[in-house]
Amino acid sequence: MKFKKAISGLMVGGLLLSSAGFAFGETIGEAEGQTAMVITERAVPMPYGIEEEAITGGNLSEGKALDLAKEYIKGFFGETINEEDGFQTNASYRGDWQNQDQYVWQIGIHRRGRDTYVSYNVTIVDEDASLLEIRKYGDPAEDEPKAAQFTQEEAEEKALAFLKEFNPKIMQDLILDDNYQQYYHYYDQSSHGLHPREYGVFYTRQYKGIPVMNQGVQIGVNNATGKVTSYRITWNNETIPEAEANITAEDAKEVFKDDLNYELLYVPVRDRSRGYSEEVEKVRLVYAPNFEGGAWVDAETGKMLTHTTSMEGEEIRQIDVSEREKEAFKKLTAKQRDTSKEMTREEVTKFVEKTLGAIYPDNEATIQRTNYSSSNYYGMGGRRKAWDIQFEIKSDYRIDGSISVDAQTGEVLRFNLHNWRFHEMMMSSTEEFTPEVEWEDAYYTAIETLKQLYPDKLKSLDLQQTYYEQVHHYNDRRIINPEYHFNFRRVENDIPYRDNQINISIDSSNGLLQSVHYRWNEVELPEPKELIEEEEGMDSFMKQSKVELSYVTRYDREKEEQETKLVYVNRPKNSVIHQYIDAHSGELVDFYGQSVEIKDGEVKEINGELEGHWAERELKIMAANGVVDFEKLSLGDKMTKNEIVKMMVSTIGNYYYYGEEGQLKFTDIDANDEYYEYIDRAVMYRFIDNEEKNFDGYKNISREEFAELLVNMTSLQKAAELQGIYTLPVEDIGEIDEEKLGAVALLYGLDIMKGAGEEYRPKAEVTLEQAAVGIYRAYNIFGRPRW
Repeated sequence: MKFKKAISGLMVGGLLLSSAGFAFGETIGEAEGQTAMVITERAVPMPYGIEEEAITGGNLSEGKALDLAKEYIKGFFGETINEEDGFQTNASYRGDWQNQDQYVWQIGIHRRGRDTYVSYNVTIVDEDASLLEIRKYGDPAEDEPKAAQFTQEEAEEKALAFLKEFNPKIMQDLILDDNYQQYYHYYDQSSHGLHPREYGVFYTRQYKGIPVMNQGVQIGVNNATGKVTSYRITWNNETIPEAEANITAEDAKEVFKDDLNYELLYVPVRDRSRGYSEEVEKVRLVYAPNFEGGAWVDAETGKMLTHTTSMEGEEIRQIDVSEREKEAFKKLTAKQRDTSKEMTREEVTKFVEKTLGAIYPDNEATIQRTNYSSSNYYGMGGRRKAWDIQFEIKSDYRIDGSISVDAQTGEVLRFNLHNWRFHEMMMSSTEEFTPEVEWEDAYYTAIETLKQLYPDKLKSLDLQQTYYEQVHHYNDRRIINPEYHFNFRRVENDIPYRDNQINISIDSSNGLLQSVHYRWNEVELPEPKELIEEEEGMDSFMKQSKVELSYVTRYDREKEEQETKLVYVNRPKNSVIHQYIDAHSGELVDFYGQSVEIKDGEVKEINGELEGHWAERELKIMAANGVVDFEKLSLGDKMTKNEIVKMMVSTIGNYYYYGEEGQLKFTDIDANDEYYEYIDRAVMYRFIDNEEKNFDGYKNISREEFAELLVNMTSLQKAAELQGIYTLPVEDIGEIDEEKLGAVALLYGLDIMKGAGEEYRPKAEVTLEQAAVGIYRAYNIFGRPRW
């Protein structure tokens, strides 16, 4: 059997958008043109008991597809679906999102009770009734664990055992995708905490020992029960062409170094555990790969390849304002307002009415509702106090919209117009949609919108735009996107700022503004001075990567079909995701702008350091579920109160949090503190009392102080307050603070937090692993607190 481990292609963050990778290739299941055509070995008989006619041009009727879905559920999960048991069903017949030449049945079966919910989603290929995807969602049973019980490695073992039984014929054609597993955890932004959820295990297809990018099997394993809860196969039955590499990996490496373009880029630095909810306080200047000239090296010709072929004589439509206009834009300013005071309802109403009047001079807009929110994120980091206003176009009740305005700055954060009538007509029409407004005219409408809403930002925007026709297929019809989309990215010092842009879309049927999304961080940018040479950064990058063969499918635009090529892809040697190079220091940088730690010349990987550690299992589970950030913390670190609270809150997850900014009473916590949100949430979770005193969050805490705090994650708080009834079998019991003895004794007795031998050492500062294990065990026993 050829089953083995290998690192396959992957893109993260901004690279996901380009479907290309210098260090990484493409993500499984994301490329168009892939399809699942492998019928499972344990496939069930096909019951064709219902006699409805199949949809025109299809092979299966809705009834047959529904029966198949039920049989697949029974064979996969061992569960029988009966409508009389309260199950409801729905079905849709659509084109496969990953293969426009293939149609599928999407079957949903669900049941909701007073206290329980279960849902099954099954996707079946219409042509041959094969299973493309199956997934189960539902509330955990009463006897199931309250917390994650399995590590990622154990999930991989269970996925492998499942594959051996369910589809053994393709085992020899699969490679366990190590790099994808690590990506799944390294960038896990899950809000579940330790609550049971699904680990993803990914297997890449291989042909003659070479990975086939974007094809393979994805299996979901519940991290609490160890049961397989989802399965998807992405497999193209088109013959992979016989090809030989005419150049070596070393040759390809030189091509990458010579031909891959790098550009300077501003990248915001963010906490991985908070992502886009964090206020940006620091920006780095980095070298970033630019894939316009190619993402892979053709193994036969040695030339760089792009994702699609170019068309001979193809005209690229681009547009930009004149240099004279750009000079004029530099003089534009925005009306300044006193940001120490928030806009009142009357002020924001007057502002929105004036704005809508300017945007839609020929269509009177009337405000319907006005709402205030004090904790919206809008993707920019930091909570924004904002007014959300709903309006409608008076001349047509089917056209309505919404606009969000920052209550302090008066900036329009988001704008959306909904033309329900037009979209309904377009979807029901049998004729191909033809735009009434030219793309160039829509561009100037977008420029006027920028002048109206963000006059002071125009000088910092790249205003050149390129036209791309966006189409999709629905029920055998080719549908052109009825909107023109313009992405104006921020550029300072001739350097793009990643994540800062203004996106505008224009309705091509009538020229009306359709949407605006604004993202901008007011933060000091590093000067592009004293930079390392690009070649020096490239050498640093290449030391941590390797060039390997892969098959990749790209689109031939002239032939209007897919072609599969043998290529070289540059992949990381390790599991840590790095994609930028700091232009000042030469450090490897990840998507969040964080430095990638190097140890002995190699990227540091935490799993290796945890091997054999006394808390290995708990720490791996905590790290895999986004609770412990080993990029910020190290084994043996003494824990501050802030980090303890953050870990406790992260264990519970991001549930039930609505933001209480301005409500904390602690005298030493600023609203801009990086731990503010966690402390705020801990108050709401009742882990700590909101009191008008110092919180002392940056001080290390002792083991007994940790026990007193940790007991608040359980239902034992009242019992812990009792005095005079507790004792401990340790020699230093007399050193334990009397008020904390109840918490210490209860956690000791439940094996949540033990001592060291015959001592408890109550005054010793608690370490990372002691805190992580104590929090894990408390949650494992008690689950989420009920407030």
